[in-house]
Amino acid sequence: MKASDVTPASRVALGLVSLALVLWLFTLQVERVSPGELAAVHAELPELVERGACARCHGQDGHAMATACLECHAPVAADIEAGAGFHGTLEDRDPRACAECHGEHAGAEFALVGTHSFAAAGFATRAAYDHGALDFLLQGRHSELACDECHPHADVVRLPRGARRFGGLDQDCRACHEDAHEGRIERACGDCHGQEHPFSLVASFTHAGFASECAHAAVGCSTCHAPGSAHDSELLASRTAPQCARTCQSCHASPHGEAFLAASDVLAGVPSGEGCAQCHSEGHGAFRGHHEAMPPFLHAATGFALEPPHHALACDACHLELVGDATGFGVHEPARAPDDCAACHGDPHGGAFDAGPFAGECLSCHERTRFEPSGFGPEQHARTAFPLVASHEAVACGSCHADEGAPRTFAGAPSECAACHEDAHRGAFDAFENPEGCARCHAPTRFGEHLVDGFVHAEWTGFELEGAHARAECEACHRLSAVPDERGRRFGFVSAVFGSDVERCETCHLDAHDGRFDRPGLPEVVAGATGCARCHDSESFATPPETFEHERWTGYPLADFHAGVACEACHLPAPVPDSAGRTFGRAPTRCADCHGDPHVGQFAQAGTTDCARCHADAGALHFDHQRDSRFALDATHAALECAACHVPWPLPGGGEAVRYRPLGTECVDCHDPAFVERAARAGRRVERRGGFAPRGGAR
Repeated sequence: MKASDVTPASRVALGLVSLALVLWLFTLQVERVSPGELAAVHAELPELVERGACARCHGQDGHAMATACLECHAPVAADIEAGAGFHGTLEDRDPRACAECHGEHAGAEFALVGTHSFAAAGFATRAAYDHGALDFLLQGRHSELACDECHPHADVVRLPRGARRFGGLDQDCRACHEDAHEGRIERACGDCHGQEHPFSLVASFTHAGFASECAHAAVGCSTCHAPGSAHDSELLASRTAPQCARTCQSCHASPHGEAFLAASDVLAGVPSGEGCAQCHSEGHGAFRGHHEAMPPFLHAATGFALEPPHHALACDACHLELVGDATGFGVHEPARAPDDCAACHGDPHGGAFDAGPFAGECLSCHERTRFEPSGFGPEQHARTAFPLVASHEAVACGSCHADEGAPRTFAGAPSECAACHEDAHRGAFDAFENPEGCARCHAPTRFGEHLVDGFVHAEWTGFELEGAHARAECEACHRLSAVPDERGRRFGFVSAVFGSDVERCETCHLDAHDGRFDRPGLPEVVAGATGCARCHDSESFATPPETFEHERWTGYPLADFHAGVACEACHLPAPVPDSAGRTFGRAPTRCADCHGDPHVGQFAQAGTTDCARCHADAGALHFDHQRDSRFALDATHAALECAACHVPWPLPGGGEAVRYRPLGTECVDCHDPAFVERAARAGRRVERRGGFAPRGGAR
């Protein structure tokens, strides 16, 4: 194309297209002036990512970028203005030159505050920052903490909006630590506690009123200043703390009796309760007293008069010096009473009397000045668990208290009869709880003297004597032997007569039912009873139970007609009891045993008659012609009455019976004149049909 061919309109259109292309390229260039992606925390702010947002940080209308930063980060601006905090205390650095330490446009994961920030601020590492400029020296345990243990946002990339990474913490101890005093002390924690030691040590507090060499110097604060007491440290540290005067007894419980304390105060000439210093000194390494300050009259005030045989003993013969406890206070042990012989003297009885009625009562058997001979007699023996009664009074001590070894056994000697006497019952009563032992039934004079009222048969044998058993003589079950056995016993054992299992009726009584009620499938337990007791009581076997379930136990239900029949109608009483003493007759089990067969054997099979196949107990017929006969009824025959086909038939010996089987199944067997005549004689009107002949006869 030649230039001369270009029309003025074409030139204008080409110019407009070129201008539009230039404007589009300029717009792309303007949108790509950002040097990189914003940090994640800034990118989440809509006002910093919308079109034209660059000026918000890079300044506009004559405002510098640092001014824009401080407008958003007002807490930092406040620190700089007040000369406080990290930014306000920077040296050799302009705290308003934010960009020197905090970069941007390095990507979403770039940390605005990182190692580079502290390096730019003049610190080799973040950990090298000195908190002293903040008036919070990191000492003791604090110097070992990592930054994020106090500043939870120290290492997060996306700082939550409104949160501060390092600033904003309270330097009061209670800002980080739980106040153990719960606000009851208004003083600063540092007045008593430092950072170099655990809080449990009040390292900065100097106690007044006790010498440093005093034994109290080693005592923990809470030992004397218990919470809630009048000397509570929290109470004393408050502005309204009362001043409490202290005596020894204010803190120490006195081991001495009131009489001794009163005598001590009189001897020392001091007010009541302040005489401890007469024997004790707070400057001692232990709390022990001095025997020079203990005259005999004061010793008697303790409750232990120095009388014979103790009057000539040295102090340390009774007051053995022992090692002190954790507080360093020595003790003199043990504390003794004048009658506490075992506190000083060895026990020749090996601790046999440490418990019981004579515990700590040596003088009950021995004189004060000598141990032998003993004064123990029947009167003292009566205080034991085994008084000497009747025949036991004449027994020598050594018979029961053997002296084969040392020490001799006194306390704890066996008191049960079985320990000395053989058990004539062969252990029959060992399974029953019996605190009284043989004495429950026998007198202490001799075993043959029985305490009849003391024996309860059900309690001691497990077999309660009820009904007829209660009226029986003991010898009926326990037969007396003609000659005593080796234990002198003639009273017979039940097992010798009936065997070992006396819980079952069959042990003594014959089973009149020949085991019929012990068949599998029948209940072994009824109302908690077993065996014969399921139906019979102990009064008489002849009494029938009212709760007897006939069908359950015999398999024969008593329904309809049979339910109203008396038991004797089927169980005919025998005139003479059998070998088991039974007169109650055994009932038949077949219908034909009681009822005649009106069908004269038509339904007999192999010598049996099963009436229940067609008849219910009440006499209702439930014969199914389709199922139980060889002639299925069609629609015509099903509409007929049974008597239309089954008519009476004369019997050879006289009389007649309704004929049911066998009948012919052919039409001619019923539809003939002879059948009609027989039906007419029977008073039935039927169509003219054939007849039938009895079994074995002619039609």
